[in-house]
Amino acid sequence: MKAIGTLGAAVAFAAACPAAAQSGQALAPSSDWNLDYDQDSCALRRMFGEDGNRAYLELRRFGPGAGLQSTIASERMRVRNPAEIRYRLFDRAEWSEPIHAPTLRMAEGFTGVVFTISLVELPELEELTDPLEREARFSSIDLRALERAAAETTDTLTVRGAFANHLNLQLGSMVRPVDALNQCIDELITHWGIDVEAHKSLTRRPVPVNLPEVGSMIDYPPAMLRRNMPGVVNLRLDIDERGGVAGCHIQMPLSDPSFEETSCVDVQHAIEFEPALDKDGKPIASYWITRVIFGIPE
Repeated sequence: MKAIGTLGAAVAFAAACPAAAQSGQALAPSSDWNLDYDQDSCALRRMFGEDGNRAYLELRRFGPGAGLQSTIASERMRVRNPAEIRYRLFDRAEWSEPIHAPTLRMAEGFTGVVFTISLVELPELEELTDPLEREARFSSIDLRALERAAAETTDTLTVRGAFANHLNLQLGSMVRPVDALNQCIDELITHWGIDVEAHKSLTRRPVPVNLPEVGSMIDYPPAMLRRNMPGVVNLRLDIDERGGVAGCHIQMPLSDPSFEETSCVDVQHAIEFEPALDKDGKPIASYWITRVIFGIPE
């Protein structure tokens, strides 16, 4: 992948392994963690298992926040039913259900799934229906500190339903990998024309005020109707001081280019924002990151 500016294309570092597997097919690491500085995202990658029974994990982040786009692929096992996928991040945790998990084929015979996970859960925010109130509450949370604390106790990722057997990846300590990933993100956003220092003390990020209505304003690409394919597009929108959308950027394509074009054109015209506010409560140019999921029309 292309490096950003003078940054190195990849950084590798080792992480310790937990003593024992907890459930399912346990695979120990067979490589160090590798950190890739991409043009519009940062990704941690690691291989697990041995030849003939290997698994691949990528944890990708597109900007500051808690979400991690996770690509999990197996060399030996084929993906079964993505609708049945559940995951957990350590053996005593509750099983979580991803919102959407498209399948993919990779090089060297690997097949897998892509879905978003988070080390941090904030259920109290989900109960707030007012987007401005929810965003104000979110801005008061030290998300980095919460994620680092969670990383101290996260050493496995178990996936069930995706493959014939549970897949248990022995991650090792996640503290150093998560710290490195967030450092990459801090460096990344300096290339977006963002006032990085001001964004460390925002009192509010940009808030989409009509998000529930936006989905009905995005058209499924006509060219895809004959192919009957779902689509997933990661977007970053530039939001100006008035709350207007000043630009749209595709962050790592996952689908046919027709979905990308539709997403940017439709979202820019449909969505409305209240602008971000700096520490003094003054509007400031910022950005907003989202994922557009295209289901197959009935």
